[in-house]
Amino acid sequence: MRDILSCALKSLARKRMRTFLTMGSITIGVTMVVIVSLISTAGKTAVNSELENLGISGLSISTNASVGTEGESGLSEENLNLIRSTSNVDSAMPLMIEYSTSTLRDLQSSTLVCGIDAGAKQAISLNLVHGRLISKGDVKSASMICVVDETLAKAAYGRTNITGKTIQLQVGGTQEEFEIVGIAEAGSSLLQSLGEFIPGMVYIPYSTLQAITGRNNFDQVAVRVSAGADVSLTENMLLSRLERSTDTEGYFRTDNLATQRDRLGNLLDIVSLVLTVISGISLVVSGLGIMTIMLVSVSERTREIGVKKAIGASRGRILWEFLVEAVVISLLGSLVGILIGGGVGLVGAYLFQLSIPVVWTDFVYLILFSVLLGALFGVYPAVKASKLRPVDALRQE
Repeated sequence: MRDILSCALKSLARKRMRTFLTMGSITIGVTMVVIVSLISTAGKTAVNSELENLGISGLSISTNASVGTEGESGLSEENLNLIRSTSNVDSAMPLMIEYSTSTLRDLQSSTLVCGIDAGAKQAISLNLVHGRLISKGDVKSASMICVVDETLAKAAYGRTNITGKTIQLQVGGTQEEFEIVGIAEAGSSLLQSLGEFIPGMVYIPYSTLQAITGRNNFDQVAVRVSAGADVSLTENMLLSRLERSTDTEGYFRTDNLATQRDRLGNLLDIVSLVLTVISGISLVVSGLGIMTIMLVSVSERTREIGVKKAIGASRGRILWEFLVEAVVISLLGSLVGILIGGGVGLVGAYLFQLSIPVVWTDFVYLILFSVLLGALFGVYPAVKASKLRPVDALRQE
């Protein structure tokens, strides 16, 4: 086998330019597959990260309508305690929502005021940029403090760190002043996924919002399910317990956000697969190029094949020489393609600050596929060369 490999390499070296061009076709095909694969992976990772930042990893519980004509819609404190006591529930946070007009410095804008509990960071993935989040003491004392997102801060002051400033909020028909104790990353809350895009959000203790508006119930409860727990089973368990405790049916509604995230992930996988297959077509075209070049090589080396057979070379040896040439071209081309594609992908990830999880086994499978493709398209020229009769080959000019 060493002699066969040596002969194959010498034959490829004699026609360097043609060998490089043939390798180049394989390199381009593999590079395209690698780049498309990395882009798809980076895109899926970025989308999943955004969904995690939006808090889309658990359940959202709300109500469909009031229990009675005089009842108050929404979830009560008793409902919240029942949810928190349910097995597989890691954390549950009440949410109250009020549309408001805010005045920050001299800037007036439409704002979504969110009444939240302490520990919102764990429940809805609220990412803090500056200052602090709402504490248990703030909730207990119904403090007039708030956390604003950086969209409002930048619009009013041109910077993100504005802790210590005050903001005026029109809530419940009255103008209230709140001290800003923290700045949250824009778009990092579950509530940003509700309805149309909200330019600015303000988070205050839910007890403060209850005191201002006179409301006792919550609009919804964000539930984070324990790691490894069955989200659908927990969803059914929560609905069953809530309906039994209130003796109602169809009143409570749950949104399985984890399932929606998984469905979107599956859709992204399908898109990624389609793009990879489309880019992989170029590899098949490259395989046809290998077959064409090998057939030309057989025609050019007919006398050489005749001489080798005349001095005792077997059909198997001739077949393996040409087959190894095709495999070597595919192997070298795929290795160069992975290096180029991987390099382009890493540079792109660095420039756009994306995270790309690299799965090395995928590269190994791509190399094996390229080599197998080269071998398949190299079989026919190799068989043709091995079947040449020494007399006919030596007669060739």
